[in-house]
Amino acid sequence: MITNLHSFIKVFSKKCIRPCFEVKRKYYNRNKFSSLHTLLDRRDEQENFDTLGIWDNRIDLPLLLQASIKHGKPIPKISIENVGTASVIGRRTTNEDRYRVKILHPEILYFAVFDGHGGPECADFCSEHMEDYILYWLARGEKDLETVLQYSFQDINNNYARHIVFNCPRKDASSSGTTATVCLLRNSIELVIGHVGDSRALLCRNGETKKLTTDHTADLKSEKERILKSKGTIKTDDLGRHLVNGRLAMTRSLGDLDLKPFGVSAQADTRSLEVKHGRDAFLILTTDGVNFSMNDQEICDAVNTCHDPVEGAAFVTDQALQFGSEDNSTAVIVPFGAWGKYQNHTKTALNFGRSLLRSNRY
Repeated sequence: MITNLHSFIKVFSKKCIRPCFEVKRKYYNRNKFSSLHTLLDRRDEQENFDTLGIWDNRIDLPLLLQASIKHGKPIPKISIENVGTASVIGRRTTNEDRYRVKILHPEILYFAVFDGHGGPECADFCSEHMEDYILYWLARGEKDLETVLQYSFQDINNNYARHIVFNCPRKDASSSGTTATVCLLRNSIELVIGHVGDSRALLCRNGETKKLTTDHTADLKSEKERILKSKGTIKTDDLGRHLVNGRLAMTRSLGDLDLKPFGVSAQADTRSLEVKHGRDAFLILTTDGVNFSMNDQEICDAVNTCHDPVEGAAFVTDQALQFGSEDNSTAVIVPFGAWGKYQNHTKTALNFGRSLLRSNRY
């Protein structure tokens, strides 16, 4: 009987108990390797401000608590004290570039560059009063910032025309005009851009340049057709630029009242986007004194070599002069959460052996 019992236990353990342990062991091994792969996948993911947030040269920014809770990730508070600005006269006799950095509202920051031509009157007027028209439309309850900028561009152009008639002492000030690139930053996360002309707004995301504006020139088919439909003419100068009525190198601007009947528009192009502070290092606004001598990625790489935005703005305008710019050069740099993160992201193109084909001046 004892022999039969021993045989029964031996057979039972083979058929029932051992398979149970095998199943548990396989399940444990599968979960163990699955967890290991999950950890490896997480390690391979790109580290950003939301998961790490520490790197050399970072600007310490306080967090916006309510915005961070709403979006489920840290949202740093952008302050105008950290904004870098620089403007140099270049090889001109006067500097007609203007820029503005201001707090319009506790939740809204204002950044703008204006590149004047034909005299400083229009650039002066627009840099002084653009924010007034933006505040006017905000006070009327307009929540869409793109609409606010579109209305403000039209209003300031119309009021500049009245200013020329009644207040301007210079008789030929109707030929004065300016580009305008205006940015509004709401709650440190909603970025809205409005622009006319060829001043640019560039965003450094993941170490690469993201162009936020389109140069309004006669190279664009839609712009050229509007000029020709309005009985304007387009001529090409020795530098290959297409000039409206042989005078203006852009198809949209504020001012230039003598060219408004020929299709030169003050209607702003606008766009909005969400700032991703884990990947976005900075926003830079530049005038054509910089853009003519440096391409977009060169500008981004130049800023990424600098310790802070103030140094970055000065370095970009200085490099524009070194690379042969003869025009006024202006740069405004707004740092975001990933400032300093891409300092060594790509090799710097600002050296003696850099590729000439990458530059706009060849």
